[in-house]
Amino acid sequence: MSEERAYRTPFVLGKPIKNPADFYGRSKLLRGLFQALLQSQRVAVVGEHRCGNTSVLYQLLHPEVRARHLSPAEDHSLVFVFVSCQLAGGSPGGLLRRIAVALRRADEEADGEVDPAAVDQAWLLSYLEQLADRHKRLVLLLDEFEVLAELDPAFWDWFEVLANEYDVAIIASTRTDLSQYRTEHGGPPFFNTFRSDYMGSFTPTTVDLFLRDKTELTDFDFLAVRDVIQDLAGRFPFYMQMAAALIYVTAGGEPRLSAAQLETVQREFRSQTGKLFEDAWNKLPAPERQALSWLAIGEAGQGVSLSDEVLTSLERRGYLIEGRIFSSPFRDFIHQHLRHIAVDDGSARVGIHPLDLPPKELAFLAYFTANEGSLLSRDDIAMAVWPEHSKDAVTDAMIEKTISRLRQGLEDVEPGSGDAVESVRGHGYRLLNRPLEAGQQSGTG
Repeated sequence: MSEERAYRTPFVLGKPIKNPADFYGRSKLLRGLFQALLQSQRVAVVGEHRCGNTSVLYQLLHPEVRARHLSPAEDHSLVFVFVSCQLAGGSPGGLLRRIAVALRRADEEADGEVDPAAVDQAWLLSYLEQLADRHKRLVLLLDEFEVLAELDPAFWDWFEVLANEYDVAIIASTRTDLSQYRTEHGGPPFFNTFRSDYMGSFTPTTVDLFLRDKTELTDFDFLAVRDVIQDLAGRFPFYMQMAAALIYVTAGGEPRLSAAQLETVQREFRSQTGKLFEDAWNKLPAPERQALSWLAIGEAGQGVSLSDEVLTSLERRGYLIEGRIFSSPFRDFIHQHLRHIAVDDGSARVGIHPLDLPPKELAFLAYFTANEGSLLSRDDIAMAVWPEHSKDAVTDAMIEKTISRLRQGLEDVEPGSGDAVESVRGHGYRLLNRPLEAGQQSGTG
């Protein structure tokens, strides 16, 4: 038995998995990453927070895992270093210093100590020359690489030339596909040189392995509660660990859960994941939040078209499994955040029904929903809805007619909903929105 397998805890929560014995699945991904680094390629391991992409980098770093994929000669020719980009301080110098510290820790054959004040581009160039003289190559494992997108593009141009010249392999973890990041956020062209490998959910086979292994470690029959775990956590690695840990602790040494204990697990899981779901939800692109909203209320495919690109992205992130929201608590979380009248990414709805509006009425409703409950003056409305005109050119009649048509559009979809647009005589208008009522949610997500 290896030392790693001898010293195991049943569950790993809130930190990356460094012990290979606790790391499940991803064998195809690891094989591809080792092949890539042998060929000095650049790969971005793309996945949501807590899906395990940082853990993948630690597996690449581990000698036991490297021994499975590399010959002794190949392993000896490579110097692996792990760098947390979050600790780089958002500057080229900070990144170079973190690389230097990691190199000195990893490279036992290197000469001398690292003076942080002396670490610069010339220092790294000199180090790579020395490494080449020893017939070795550098493998950079860069965690949360996307936080460095704002660095000076000239630095990344230099870094790309350096990596090409010295055959530096780079495996990065990131929440965002780097090519999309450059396109959408103005990141450096260097990011386009990375191939994207996606993490996503566990496969059903890996779920079985996980549950059998946890059963063996704890003597609790996790296979008997597989449906419970998958209802709570889907096949999302971190949430599976959380659900299994809650079940084990709640069982209190017994091999099965009682009905009352099951209710406790479900309640605690929802309590502990609330802020995590909030964080994930706020980071999702608007089209993906919109798609999840329609799936949560069960209206996808009934007058609403969801793009294949958006659905594929949600599958890759682990939030959809076979077209369904991965977790019933996550679906409930979405329900709690839905409003009766909503506009998201250019699409509107009333309750669970799509709302088709002309451009000005849609702009009006979008402005209302973005400022829900606030009293909006005539001038506020004029600037938001008619930006092509000066506010003096927007007449009261234009505003009143547009609001009248908006109210009628709401009424056509659902009688009584037009009353949500309130007129406050002499002051302006506001939207009196409310949560989407439970009775209007089919919950088929």
